[in-house]
Amino acid sequence: MKINGMRPGEKNKRGNIITARIVPILLLAIIGYSSYVVTKKICIDYLLQSRARSSLSFPHKQSGAAIAILTIYYLLLLITLTCFGRLIQTITFNPGLVPRGAHYFVEKDRRLRESQDSYKEEAIDSVSKQGYTPRKLRYKLDSGYPAQNFWQKDVFVCGWDGRPPFCSTCYNYKPDRAHHCSELGRCVLKMDHFCPWVGGIVSETSFKFFIQFTFWAALFCLHTLVSVSYFFAQRRSRQPGGFFNVHWILVLIFAALFFVFSAGMCGSSLQFAFLNSSTIENFTRKTKVWYLAVYVPRHVMERYHASGRTDLRLISYPRPASEQFEILEQSGATFTASEERQRARDDTLLPNVPQASYDPQRSSDTSRPNTNSTAEDHRRGGDSSVSSSPTAVPETRTFAILETLPGQNPFDIGPYGNFKEVMGYGVFEWLFPVRLSPLVDHSDPAGMYKMGKVVNSLKNQARIRDSTQPQPSREGDDVVSPTFGGDMEKAESKRHPGRDHHNRKKKRRRRRSSMAG
Repeated sequence: MKINGMRPGEKNKRGNIITARIVPILLLAIIGYSSYVVTKKICIDYLLQSRARSSLSFPHKQSGAAIAILTIYYLLLLITLTCFGRLIQTITFNPGLVPRGAHYFVEKDRRLRESQDSYKEEAIDSVSKQGYTPRKLRYKLDSGYPAQNFWQKDVFVCGWDGRPPFCSTCYNYKPDRAHHCSELGRCVLKMDHFCPWVGGIVSETSFKFFIQFTFWAALFCLHTLVSVSYFFAQRRSRQPGGFFNVHWILVLIFAALFFVFSAGMCGSSLQFAFLNSSTIENFTRKTKVWYLAVYVPRHVMERYHASGRTDLRLISYPRPASEQFEILEQSGATFTASEERQRARDDTLLPNVPQASYDPQRSSDTSRPNTNSTAEDHRRGGDSSVSSSPTAVPETRTFAILETLPGQNPFDIGPYGNFKEVMGYGVFEWLFPVRLSPLVDHSDPAGMYKMGKVVNSLKNQARIRDSTQPQPSREGDDVVSPTFGGDMEKAESKRHPGRDHHNRKKKRRRRRSSMAG
């Protein structure tokens, strides 16, 4: 049902977007007004010009104070505006959107024809993040991280059944830690929150710049608050009958208000950076259970079968094409008989789409959801619908489905490592908006994001660590020898080298005492 020509909730979404366009302009206007008051009313009229102090018992100029205040003020203002500009630019042109699935445009065309709306009317909204995209702009606007290639990574986030979450609005997979933004109508990589003060969505591409902007804005507001407060109190104490000026009062109010706001946002954002979390993930951070699909190399898989073990739940990729029709139909897609026959003959027409599954990024429930796949199907590394034809599909990759304990974060690589993954690897990068965050680099075949000691621990418990290749040492990882029935004593000594050295010293002391006796 539509209300005043809009779908339910559409009015609020558009209102939020309009607000996000207006508020940054209002913020710049407040900064401009405050700069005028600090420069003209305080530094020039009060601190430098003797006429402003003629009625006061303070005959000397305060040139040094005025120069110091203005120098620090405009230096902080320049850095703050630079960070703000880089943040706005990133949010506008590189917001970290996940490309829509190919069937999104098929359904868009179908609904357009069914509603008998003209292409011209729909194309008015072609540049919007929510509206129809013309054919010539589809792939240009929807280029980005290839979400359909999730199974090419060695570790990816999945549901209890080993299948990644699927967005029924964008008709595409949700990559690790991605969430659907209702204001944009799109899935966003590592979405943090929608902030109208900075003009849009804060995600993995802009989170670093958001921290830098709030940090420098807090310093800028603190400097303004302290300077104006000091000279306001000075003038009020020296002027007979007290002193009251609306410009001074407004600047004090703005400085105090925005200092509290920016300092609070900077503090909470830094906390999330050190924890390798986000505003959305923080809601369930202490109770969240992550399900991870971990790649099992072929030789490890052979040893697993040879040992007679059946304790792992396994799934193989790529999935059969029949699954894509089921999930698309469950997401509201419709197919004609000819389309179903055509797609059944061509498995590569659309990316393989998994069945509807538990979404670990949306639910806070740690219980296992119901699944139609049997335990025996998972132990075989797939299900009963897996195609036996080896042609038309890439090389099969088998994954073990592992789960964390409640509250464990598989992406935690230690506070310092987490901070560097967000802010960069040098002090200059931490303070100034020079480069994008290292988080945006998803080229590592090991995973979309760096994994920490939790994943290593899960691999060791499942005994699927690859012992033929040295494991890369990453920030915050425990250095543990790969085990598939390996020597746990050696692993323990490697994990705690200091403890092993202490034990050797105790043994030497015992030998000396026995020889002396």
